[in-house]
Amino acid sequence: MDSTSITRSVVISAPRSTVWAAITDADKVAQWFGQQAEIDLAVGGRAEFTWDGHGTSRAIVTEVDEPNSFGFRWAADRDTDPVEGNSTLVRFTLTEHESGTELTVTETGFDTLDRDADARNQQREGNIQGWHAELDELVAYLHGVKA
Repeated sequence: MDSTSITRSVVISAPRSTVWAAITDADKVAQWFGQQAEIDLAVGGRAEFTWDGHGTSRAIVTEVDEPNSFGFRWAADRDTDPVEGNSTLVRFTLTEHESGTELTVTETGFDTLDRDADARNQQREGNIQGWHAELDELVAYLHGVKA
């Protein structure tokens, strides 16, 4: 098992343009990824994702290739800016699929966190659970069921 990254794919019955909007338009992102979102959709732009009761994850956009891929570097801890040693890289890849769009999320860099091995593993395990839940919410949102 790779202990430095996370990868999860889902197939969504929607065109890539719809899935692209759902992962890059702040109003749409807030429907499935936390309760509030702000995204400056440009490389180097800032992004914030807020979960009620859990704080805000701050990010810097690293990739914008509509409608193929979108990426950001986000801080491992809430309410802090992402810098070397406290952040991981998230990349969404969208590909055509016979049933619509396949969306793959990959998060890397857990091995670069300035933490001991147990804390890095705990961070990764928490994010595995988080991506599982959040992508399920995205699929439900795009399939018209409010999660």
